Amino acid sequence: MKWCLFLIALIPSLALAQAGAEWKRELNSNALGPHPKLAATALDFQVSWKGMIKAGTLKIEFAPADAKKPGAYVIRSSATSLGAAALIFPYKSNFWSELDPASFQPRYFKAMEVDKRESVTTTVRHFADRVETHEEAKLCTTKLTTTSAKVFKFSPVFDIFSAMLHIRSQKLDPGDRIALVICPFKTPYLLRVTVAGREVHEGRKAICLTLSMRKIHRDTLELLPYKKLKKDATLWLSDDADRVPIELRAAAFIGDVRAKLANRRKP
Repeated sequence: MKWCLFLIALIPSLALAQAGAEWKRELNSNALGPHPKLAATALDFQVSWKGMIKAGTLKIEFAPADAKKPGAYVIRSSATSLGAAALIFPYKSNFWSELDPASFQPRYFKAMEVDKRESVTTTVRHFADRVETHEEAKLCTTKLTTTSAKVFKFSPVFDIFSAMLHIRSQKLDPGDRIALVICPFKTPYLLRVTVAGREVHEGRKAICLTLSMRKIHRDTLELLPYKKLKKDATLWLSDDADRVPIELRAAAFIGDVRAKLANRRKP
């Protein structure tokens, strides 16, 4: 009878493995598409609630000249909440990403975030067969510090910025679908992107994309809900050689959040 009990115990794991195999068939190649690479660029975004209440700023720099890291393509960003949003949810962040300069595959990512409750430093290291994450969180009141280390045995896995560069490099014909595994911090997700079409957005020629996310259980690969995103987000890319984000709209757990391009600069 032991073998029977063993099979009964095995059935759930086989089902989860099969569920994992289903979505893995959606994944795209990690190779860059035919669109030319993005030249060194700095982007400034205005973050708002419903496009009306100024909530914060976001700056992303691709290959900044003063980021000295030989043999790596560097992307860095900084964000801060402002005004009424800062009173309700004070927040500051600094992200640093190092990519392979030829493939734009991620190697190293570090995030430092501070809100009214805690400061969190997350380090993500990408290897050929796995992703290793380390998080250190310090409470602002008691200074109590906790750490956690996790391994996600999967490949390829993108970070936030390598996923952005990978998506913009593709053909992006209407109806195209792109699926990537991303690990922006310590949790892996399945990112699904659909090209809705081309249109004029805010007076600019744009490519409209819809984005959805599901959490991935790091052991079973089961897909789980991502409750912080209430429905698919919408992203508009400029329909030009740069293909940079014009605007992102997301129905998040805190409400209708928008990030709109305010300025872009090239050295």
